[in-house]
Amino acid sequence: MQALMFLAAITLGLCGIVFGLWEMRRNRIVQADYAQLREKRLELIDHIKNANREIAALKSEIATLSRGDAAAAKKKESGFSADSPLDDAPSPEEPDGFPVSFDNGSVSGKTVALTFDGGSHNNAAEDILDTLKSRGVKATVFVTGEFLRAYPQTIRRIVAEGHETCNHTFSHPHLTSWAQDHTHTTLSGVSEAFVCSQLSRTDSLFFSITGRRLAPLWRAPYGEKNRTICRWARRCGYLHVGWRQGRSWKQGLDSNDWIADEETPGFHSPDEVFEKIISLATREPDGIAGGIILMHLGTERKDSKAQVHTMLGKLIDELKRLGYTFVTVPEMLKDSGIDTSLLEKNRRATVAASPD
Repeated sequence: MQALMFLAAITLGLCGIVFGLWEMRRNRIVQADYAQLREKRLELIDHIKNANREIAALKSEIATLSRGDAAAAKKKESGFSADSPLDDAPSPEEPDGFPVSFDNGSVSGKTVALTFDGGSHNNAAEDILDTLKSRGVKATVFVTGEFLRAYPQTIRRIVAEGHETCNHTFSHPHLTSWAQDHTHTTLSGVSEAFVCSQLSRTDSLFFSITGRRLAPLWRAPYGEKNRTICRWARRCGYLHVGWRQGRSWKQGLDSNDWIADEETPGFHSPDEVFEKIISLATREPDGIAGGIILMHLGTERKDSKAQVHTMLGKLIDELKRLGYTFVTVPEMLKDSGIDTSLLEKNRRATVAASPD
């Protein structure tokens, strides 16, 4: 009897072991299936994002084609067309008569605009201003309120030497979700009131320092904008100004001077920036006519030989030799048939309502 009980216990134990092994194998299979499903889900999400971007690009192309030959002729006259960072298909003109963003001027003349953003540092500003002064060139500068607070003397020199000064918001905030998901979805907390406050506070501070108002132009921090945000800003009295875009860095006029780490994709030496711009400037049929170049008043690059602004004088000299004339963005807007004086009424109302 004891032997039978012993055998039964052994049998039950073996059954338990077999069942446990089977359950472990089943759990491993389930976990593997779950991991595979999760991977497939992530792949599907990436596929959907890519498809959405392709759909947006196709919408843009279809919209362009549907405007026909007359619109194409108008585009040829009024400016360069390239990929837009907006998260919806761009249109050349909004119902209020302004473009969503002014990224390039008229290509009918060989004009080019140098623009500099001032958001944090000003350690390149004096060299830049010296170079511009020595060549008799006027530039367009976009400054934040925080830059104004930190470097009022730099601002006074910019104004005294005849450069156009424009709005770059007050605190340089992120406005869209580009950094998270590479879409320009308006971030939570970003509203028309928020955008207008950012712009009006900067204008008020600029007035307190210089006794003047900023030009009715603004540039979004990090290039983060969409059609809705640009419309809000226009209702506050500011037209968005970008820079010439391209399908790759080599096709656009962003200097990427803000990238400090040589190991970071997108880092380019001063010579590479110079060679890119000159290569574009000599390309048929229009070169960089109406082009807006993006640079910065500060740099985080420690090695002076890597600082992009050190090639500025050489760049100006070579573009002049190629027949280009340097203009400010307001001058380029005027040449392109865009009257920014229509924005002044909105801007005055916003400044009057600002608590600052």
